Amino acid sequence: MVDPEAHVFLIRSIRRRLVLLFSVALSLILLLGAAGLQGLLWHLEAVDDLDFLLHASPDQDRLSRAVSRIGESLHTRLDPRKPGASAELSQSCEGCILKAQEELFEFRRRIEHLPFQSENDLRQRAMALGRLDAVYGELYQLRQLNAQIPRAAADPELSSFRELQHRCGLAIAQIQRTLDTLPAWQTRHWLQQSQKREHDRSATLLQIVSWSTTIGIVAFATTLTFALRWISGPLREIARGCTRIANGDTSYRLSQISKVQDEFAYVVAGVNCMADRFQQSEEDLQQKVRERSDQLLRSQRLANVGFLAAGVAHEINNPLSAISMAAEAVEMRLCQRDDADSTDAREILRRVAMIRRESLRCGEITARLLDFSRADRGQRSTVDLAQLIREVLDMVRHLGKFSDRTIEFECERMITAEVSEAQIRQVILNLVANGLQATEPGGLVRVRLQEQVDTVIVAVEDNGCGMDAETQQQVFDPFFSNQQSGRGTGLGLSIIHRIVEDHGGTVTPFSAGTGQGSTFHVRLPRRARRSSAA
Repeated sequence: MVDPEAHVFLIRSIRRRLVLLFSVALSLILLLGAAGLQGLLWHLEAVDDLDFLLHASPDQDRLSRAVSRIGESLHTRLDPRKPGASAELSQSCEGCILKAQEELFEFRRRIEHLPFQSENDLRQRAMALGRLDAVYGELYQLRQLNAQIPRAAADPELSSFRELQHRCGLAIAQIQRTLDTLPAWQTRHWLQQSQKREHDRSATLLQIVSWSTTIGIVAFATTLTFALRWISGPLREIARGCTRIANGDTSYRLSQISKVQDEFAYVVAGVNCMADRFQQSEEDLQQKVRERSDQLLRSQRLANVGFLAAGVAHEINNPLSAISMAAEAVEMRLCQRDDADSTDAREILRRVAMIRRESLRCGEITARLLDFSRADRGQRSTVDLAQLIREVLDMVRHLGKFSDRTIEFECERMITAEVSEAQIRQVILNLVANGLQATEPGGLVRVRLQEQVDTVIVAVEDNGCGMDAETQQQVFDPFFSNQQSGRGTGLGLSIIHRIVEDHGGTVTPFSAGTGQGSTFHVRLPRRARRSSAA
């Protein structure tokens, strides 16, 4: 199993992944830009070299033409015997010589500023500079010969002038021979070197661009793949899961789509937690619907039974009264007879007393039926429930049939609520009596009173026979009783349920099972509900 902590730190979050991918892309862009910029710089350097070779390289032809003009000026067809002709010739030659010297100086300067500095270039340059020095010396001698032209032209025979022209011609020829010995191949050599250097640079630049392009394509494909894997795929999975949950499939849960604790992992955890809440809310809602349905069914059943009970009680009361009165009259007549002490008379009195007793019991049942059928809320007032419970428990403790049971009450302070005192007293009495009847001698009934923000809770707990699940479902049904036959009407808990519901509260039974005791929780609002008519 792969440990999430073993993953690279840079990919532990989507933000870091995106930063990494964009950093790679930016690096490639910068690399391509740098390669292009370097290529442009190399191109500009090559252009500068070509510009130098075209405009600033030593021009031997130009220097040779300047020297040739000296010879042309010397051999101008002028009559040196004419006045001023020799001086004009000397000045013309002097100008050509000065021009040649200027070209010589410019040629030397360009040689000294050549860009290539290989050993062969240095040797060639040193040799060229030496020969240029010789040319300078020859130009100097030629200038001295030119100064002698006016004196030589004074010779009537012009022999001296012809001799001077010959010497000047020899000097110019020597200068040309010296210039011819200069490395004439220098410019071509420089062009070849520049071409080779530019070719090498272009090849290097082409390699850089090719590798950068290849790496860029691979990086783009990798970035796209990881983007689909890291972002698009998880997003589709989350969208699919959210759609299923939104369509009602609250049992669906997203699987872990990321091996590291990134943002998608938190989103998946949040969606699953939300689905858990939705499912729990749905289950709670269904449970409330079932409870409400059961409550409505029970209320409807109680209303129907109450309507029937009111009619039955009304119809039975009159015959029961007549039976009771008749039994009482028969008993009085028998007591007045002379043979009242006989065996038959005593047996008849016993049977008549049983008739009276059972008729009274039937009267109590009809009274309970009438209580069950009444919807009277009673007078509501602020009642100290702690004191009310103490009074009920004190009354029950004095009943002889419950003297062998223990009754405890847990509440140390006053707790009030707006209730009908008589009805709540009946509720407490019935619950305590029901708990005492469910226990054996030596049993325990504990009553707890608790206060909450808007409600109070009365819990009546016993360690008696307990209830199974079916009994807990039917315990508030009218005429349902788990007591021995003839010991109960099955209306006590139904009346309690009716009274608590009329107060806007709830009564809930709890039991771990048969033989493990029972607990009834009565929840009452602290403030009475106001009707819309009020």
